[in-house]
Amino acid sequence: MVLIVSHILLCWHSVRSNSKIMFLLAILSGLLLILAGGEVESLALAASRALYLPALLTVMAILRVAATRSKIVSTAAHFLVTQSPSRRFALLASGSHIFGILLNLGGIQLLLTIALAQRNRLAPTHDIGEVQGQRITNAVLRGFGATILWSPMGLAINMLIPMMPSIDYISYLPYGLGLTVIFFVLGWIFDRLENTVHPTFVPPTHEGAGLAMVALLGLVLSITGLSAVSEALIGIPLRAAILIVIPLVAVLWVLLTERQPFSNSLTSLAREGFKALPDSTSEICLIGASAFLGFTVVEILPDDHLRKLFESVSISPGAVGCIVILLMTAAGQLGLSPMVSALVCTGAIISSGIDVPDLILMIAVMCGWSGTMLISPFASPLAIAVALTGKPAHEVGLKWNGSFVVCYYLVIMIVLLIAGAMT
Repeated sequence: MVLIVSHILLCWHSVRSNSKIMFLLAILSGLLLILAGGEVESLALAASRALYLPALLTVMAILRVAATRSKIVSTAAHFLVTQSPSRRFALLASGSHIFGILLNLGGIQLLLTIALAQRNRLAPTHDIGEVQGQRITNAVLRGFGATILWSPMGLAINMLIPMMPSIDYISYLPYGLGLTVIFFVLGWIFDRLENTVHPTFVPPTHEGAGLAMVALLGLVLSITGLSAVSEALIGIPLRAAILIVIPLVAVLWVLLTERQPFSNSLTSLAREGFKALPDSTSEICLIGASAFLGFTVVEILPDDHLRKLFESVSISPGAVGCIVILLMTAAGQLGLSPMVSALVCTGAIISSGIDVPDLILMIAVMCGWSGTMLISPFASPLAIAVALTGKPAHEVGLKWNGSFVVCYYLVIMIVLLIAGAMT
């Protein structure tokens, strides 16, 4: 913890304003916890849970450097963005999904930048270009949003699973993949229903594009598989295995994709990875501080009052899940990070002893998080899309994706209500 805080303070001049505000709020929440009579052990537990996320971002920075050094990423990106309208959503969303897992926000920034530049060059009219820009942006955002639902390298999984004693990543994975399928299918349906035009378009050929996509998919699957095997066979907890596997796979990727001597590749990877860390300081600060803020707020909340409140209204576990989705979405519109609202909702329900199965709670939080990322004007993916498209946040968010998110919520809420009635 001391090393991470020291790193943030040393790079304070380059930390973005929103990260600085969140860092100061996190410190304030810790002080309030102590003043409210909280135990030092609770503060230490919140810090230890929150510090895992900066550690994950650090090793992901190494993976991001290793991946972007290769021409494979550029080949795959250009292949994805130069597709006919009938294939565009499926390929762009799938590509955004893979790029989002490997490169995080850098993945959607890369794809959107290339795709919108391609749109500007090839659109025959302004109106057609506007429609294409909307469909491209929606596909990239929806593909990225689905990563939250299952990725073992994602912040959501690594933050929430440790809070729920009755489930682990392997037992949750089938449900996460099911949510991802629902997310993609609904996204594709809405893409087809939107008012589109169909100009004649012949996709250019991209030599090696298929192999590039397979290689990137293999990179994602190898990290997931090796981490799961490490937990199952060796007994290393998945969260710890992820931190070990990612750097090893990054080194292996450099070894397989670069032709220069391995010692030179390894040296340059270490040098570029070290240089990339200051660029990630704002992200590390924001994520770590948001997590700490969420964990400390949970400790401050009055558990007994919350339990009595839910017992007095006597609602089903499925209904509680629906309320969580709506609360997270409303909080996102008011400027609260989905990470903080997810932690507060999850922690409040678990610590107050409300009778909600962990799996129902997990699905509800994941649903609310992934939906909020698409429509909250304060969400980072939407901010990137707004900057690159030049459109206002309410247009890219609520106007372009609002109907999709509402439909997605309705489907998941029906599932939650049915599951809650069966428990």
